[in-house]
Amino acid sequence: MQKLLRRVATAERAAAKRAKTRDTRAFKRAKMDRSSEQKDQLSMANSDFQRAKQVVKDEWNLGPLAPRQDVGGAAEGKGAIHMARYSSYGRLTLVMRNRRCQWAGGAYNLNLAVGDRVVLLDGPDKGRIGNLKSIDHDRAEVIVDKLNMSNVQIVAEFVPKGQPSIVNFEIPIPISSIRLVHPIKDATTGVTRDVIINQLVHGGFLHDRLTGKRRWSRIVPGLNISIPWPKKEKPDIKDYPCDTLRIDVEEKTFVPTLLQPPMPESIINELRGRYSRFRTRHEPEYIARLEAEERAKDDRKKLMESVRTPLQELHRAEREKKKKKGKPRLSIEMLEKIGEVMARNMERTRNAHALPDTPDSSSSVTPSAGEASIPTPSESTEETIPPPST
Repeated sequence: MQKLLRRVATAERAAAKRAKTRDTRAFKRAKMDRSSEQKDQLSMANSDFQRAKQVVKDEWNLGPLAPRQDVGGAAEGKGAIHMARYSSYGRLTLVMRNRRCQWAGGAYNLNLAVGDRVVLLDGPDKGRIGNLKSIDHDRAEVIVDKLNMSNVQIVAEFVPKGQPSIVNFEIPIPISSIRLVHPIKDATTGVTRDVIINQLVHGGFLHDRLTGKRRWSRIVPGLNISIPWPKKEKPDIKDYPCDTLRIDVEEKTFVPTLLQPPMPESIINELRGRYSRFRTRHEPEYIARLEAEERAKDDRKKLMESVRTPLQELHRAEREKKKKKGKPRLSIEMLEKIGEVMARNMERTRNAHALPDTPDSSSSVTPSAGEASIPTPSESTEETIPPPST
């Protein structure tokens, strides 16, 4: 059984490693694609900008002789942008989205909703007020109804036959380029007028565990004024003959009890994956058979250990005898003897380093009878430390 569990754990680790490698490769590939798309859009915008500058110069210098720009493919929409520039590059990271939505409380709990009145801070319609038509949370962009409109040139392959290739509609604008507009009553004068709100914070969070929805209030810091959310229009839902009735949906057709399983046992094996490597729950007969095989292996291993040669028995007895003795210990007398030998060897080494250089044979001086000859390091015999007693 332990072998089976180890096999499942190994399979899970291998699957997790493959998934991590696959996610890493996908992340790097998406990052490269996003970077290349961004570079392509920037180069396209720069080329359009340079072309427009050249057109202005030609009209100024050449006058009526300047090349015409309203012929050929651009005849229907002079000054229209390409559809590749219309779409934003890739998917923004959470840091980039939070930077765009910083004034509105962040990208995770955005204090904006469809129907809010906002004012544009950038673009050709700067300073105009409109209603939010849609919000793109992945790119932190919004579309304001009938504002920031532009002509977009669609590729000829995507245009139906008989339809114009130039379409005029709203261009998405980043959330950082808009501000919320709401009527606020002045406490001193009592006059109610539209005010541009530059900062919004959250307040009064409520989390519904059943539905998983979150609700909160958006508050203007400093004034402590709660900005109400726009009213949502109820969708007009039509009934059709094929629709399921509510009484049929709410009818209880199954009541679980403790006396019977919720489904037949044969279906459980089909849903569980009977031969999957990641299976951890098995039938009792299968577990009993694996445990019997493991016990048989253990019994055979014990039997092989019981059958030994005389030499193996001797080695086993010696190991047990040595294990019973334990580690050898040094007595006090042995430690004193070791200290004496170490001190004597250290003194001899110091005397050898203190001797002068060896004199020549012609100027050698023999020691007198009263002087003792000092042995050289090569002639001295060092004492060895006695081995510890066992």
